[in-house]
Amino acid sequence: MKIITLSTLGAWSLFTAGLLGAVVASATTPGPTTIIQCPGSDELRQLPSINSGNTFGAVFWTDGYMVAPMLPRFPVITRCTADGPIFWVSTVKTVGSMPPWGAEADTPHAWRNARTVRDLTGQEFLLAIAQGLGDTPDKLNYLRRQAWWEANHAHRPRGDAAPVATASDFAPGTAARANLEALAAALDEAQPEQRLTKAEALRELGQFDEAARLLDDDRLKDARLQRWVTMIRERIQLRDARVAKLKLER
Repeated sequence: MKIITLSTLGAWSLFTAGLLGAVVASATTPGPTTIIQCPGSDELRQLPSINSGNTFGAVFWTDGYMVAPMLPRFPVITRCTADGPIFWVSTVKTVGSMPPWGAEADTPHAWRNARTVRDLTGQEFLLAIAQGLGDTPDKLNYLRRQAWWEANHAHRPRGDAAPVATASDFAPGTAARANLEALAAALDEAQPEQRLTKAEALRELGQFDEAARLLDDDRLKDARLQRWVTMIRERIQLRDARVAKLKLER
């Protein structure tokens, strides 16, 4: 059994690891909670972590989004207030840390009561891009992918419920569509996982024939990718541009 810890699994590679079903472990173990200081403010935030996790019981979607109860993901970019600056958590001051199992007797009161860092909204991810926070290819790809996933959340039903929305979130002229078009253009078709992601992005943009062309390639014959290829191809045939939940036997 292969164990991958979160300390060796970056935000960008988490998608690929989830896609290939590689993140498995015998147990989820928490890591320390880091206390960070909000930029330009005395406010503090708690940033939880885990040392290792697993994808048992995970749900996967055709856009690469994964919900894994035993592999929680914590924000790597956030905002302390509704109108405050957006920032990468790695760039701000670290005040201290608390042990994995909770505060100790001498833990400062302000640390205990600090709120947990929050995820950005889809609009905030787009704002982060507009503000130039995607200043490396990996950061920009991360922001674009997160904005894409956020736009798709309206189509992710809970349990067996029907999707909340039925219309595409990527209508011409929208910021969400421009973001997804830019993400697709930046993906490398020579890399199997990126080629598959591009096919899905084009399908969701309604470019069904081009998406089908990308799927018809020997680089996607890897057995680990076939569930994605099959599901995306089925959606193309139906001319359905919505994200879809994968049916996986794990």
